[in-house]
Amino acid sequence: MKGCHENRPEVSVVIPVYNAEKYLRQTMNYLLYQTLEEIEFIFVDDGSSDRSVTIIQEYMEQYKDKIYLYHTDHTGPGGARNKGIEHARADYIGFADADDYMEYDMYEKMLYVAKKENHDLVYTPYYLVRDDKKRIHGRLNQPIEKNQLIFHGEVAFWSKLIHKDLLHQTGKIPQIWFEDTAYMLPLFSYAQNPVYLDEPLYFYIKREGSITNSMDDKKTLDTIIAEDYAIKHCKEEYKEAVAARVADRILFNMKTRWIYFDRFVQHLKKYRDILEDDQVLKMYPVRYQKVMNYLEFPEERIPENLFVTDFGHHKEGFDEYKEKAFDDGCKLIILNEENCDISESEQVKQAYKEGNFEYVAHYFVVKNLWLYGGIYLGDGIKIQKPLEFQRCFSSFFGFLDKETFTDRVMGCVKNDPTMKQLWNTYEYPQFYEDTYLPLKERLKNILIAYAGVVMDDQTHLYEYPCAVFQSSVFVAGGRDPMHVCSHDFTKNYKEDGYTVLPDATVESFVDTKTEVPDGVRQELERVTLLKNKLLNQRKELRKEKKKLLKENKRLEEKIGEYENSTSWRVTAIFRKIRQF
Repeated sequence: MKGCHENRPEVSVVIPVYNAEKYLRQTMNYLLYQTLEEIEFIFVDDGSSDRSVTIIQEYMEQYKDKIYLYHTDHTGPGGARNKGIEHARADYIGFADADDYMEYDMYEKMLYVAKKENHDLVYTPYYLVRDDKKRIHGRLNQPIEKNQLIFHGEVAFWSKLIHKDLLHQTGKIPQIWFEDTAYMLPLFSYAQNPVYLDEPLYFYIKREGSITNSMDDKKTLDTIIAEDYAIKHCKEEYKEAVAARVADRILFNMKTRWIYFDRFVQHLKKYRDILEDDQVLKMYPVRYQKVMNYLEFPEERIPENLFVTDFGHHKEGFDEYKEKAFDDGCKLIILNEENCDISESEQVKQAYKEGNFEYVAHYFVVKNLWLYGGIYLGDGIKIQKPLEFQRCFSSFFGFLDKETFTDRVMGCVKNDPTMKQLWNTYEYPQFYEDTYLPLKERLKNILIAYAGVVMDDQTHLYEYPCAVFQSSVFVAGGRDPMHVCSHDFTKNYKEDGYTVLPDATVESFVDTKTEVPDGVRQELERVTLLKNKLLNQRKELRKEKKKLLKENKRLEEKIGEYENSTSWRVTAIFRKIRQF
């Protein structure tokens, strides 16, 4: 659908739309009150099933010379933007999302800068808005430099004004997830005359549930496809800069989307030949060293040995462990009196005699993990997800809380050095004055003293000789998407001061956000629109007032010049005579 094309605009703004009815009116109002007159707004509906199209059509009736609507068959934002670019009439093209907003003079300011020296790319920082708080992101140093732009520049479409020739040179936007990364890094490399405007003009609303905010959605793995695309399609002379940026993104994904850590390591290793002598990456020594470390990350995975213990009594529930602990089954090894020599040390023998079965169990667990490799699960563990991700590390441990490590979940490869240090505390009784020191205390001593772990209850993957996971992963996850298993505090740790709460209560602490009712949302939108109109009117009145004050001052200065002139003083007597 099209409106009437009478005058050619100076800027075309492309807005992909997919089920955005909740936010579309607010975004539309910020667009329509832009101070730039010669502007068109190209909405591309990507197969919406809500009232988005109806809302756009309502506005089209009022603004036939500014709003245009086209359709795609749910091709994603990349395909929708391609359709919009195809129909754009202006030389400069901007972008917006259907649920964000911007300053009223955004496109006027960007166009002014672009035309000043024929820049083919105008880049600005932006406001990231989350939980009613805003922060500036995407700032760069001035003057702008291409390698810096590629390595540090924000890749989102909406904070740029781009000449149509540069878009055509870069090619079609790929129809994949993370299309902004895939496309914008090559576009940066092809830009001939980019310019940086150090003024945030766009407000990006970060909403829960989007792919970019989801850490365990398998679509996040499409970032690998996007980064491969960027390196393949960039300008050859800037390939090192693009590869350095991709490596930096991989480091970020390893930390935040660590459930796919092993996939990201493989992804990084594909570019070893470029990265080892990457001069752009070497400008950042800490990042460079991290990348080099990951390039040597071992391929060996923790074996599918699952250790449990059954000393002194016969426990049940091991079948559930065996079924859920790994994706493809495992070798279940029940450590008990039948396969462990209780008399192999005086300490074990005495502990068993005194009924200290916990010490006996942990003694043989640590020994067998070090000798053969595998994963140990203590009793009272409820498995939500297989522990496959943890298998890619040489060894792993977890926080029970901010001051303690859990003694119910851990694992390692055969002959892991961290587990060896832990085994030393059992093999050599003189290590501690208290021979029967609990495993939790031994873990704390070894992980802090040997591995250098900081007690912060945060996940650390490759900063230490072992991986360490925060308590929400192994202990009590709430709504943590990386939650693997839970501890049953009604069975264990009764004397350690822990309070047991129902799962629903824990989730209520985590899930504090509530959905705004539609009626309230519509009223908020109405009030927001009215406020925007009033702000716009006030801005125009201030401009007019400023203009009048300036003109008044100029007239007063002119009058003063006349009154102080010689001719005015000489003719003063004649003016007095005329009055009579």
